[in-house]
Amino acid sequence: MRLYCYVENGSVVSGPSILGPELSSKSDFELFDLGWYYAECIRPDSFVDRYEVFLPIQFEIKPTKVVCTFTKRDKTQAELDAQNAEKETEVEQDKATRLSFAATFMASADYTALPTAIKDQWPPYVQTVTDTVTQGLGDAIWDVGFPPQPPTSNVPSPVFPPTADV
Repeated sequence: MRLYCYVENGSVVSGPSILGPELSSKSDFELFDLGWYYAECIRPDSFVDRYEVFLPIQFEIKPTKVVCTFTKRDKTQAELDAQNAEKETEVEQDKATRLSFAATFMASADYTALPTAIKDQWPPYVQTVTDTVTQGLGDAIWDVGFPPQPPTSNVPSPVFPPTADV
């Protein structure tokens, strides 16, 4: 897949991007005449969204192409703190939703109708979710996980045989 930049008056106006159908059938020479330069993209070897942020693309317009250099920097502590606070809010909401559902379900006739073996799975689940620390963890908030919810019916879940990767 080739990317192109649209150049006007010696400046990149848009791109790098994939060309639309109306331009994709044209040759590089025709595209060049229309202001579309082939984009040679130079990217970092790796990028970790959780800890890094892309900086604005640096463009170098050459006679027949545009060199697009992508650079990155580490997130600042303020950015990491804001990101962790947002994740903490998501995890706390997930915890509240799980506990609310469990309380409602365990008070329902559907719960009462379950066999004891299934009903006995719910109190430890609720206790584990309740005991899961979700505040003041900083970067460790990303490692918080909850156990799977116990069954809500006596209907067995279908077991699918493992499939081989093709």
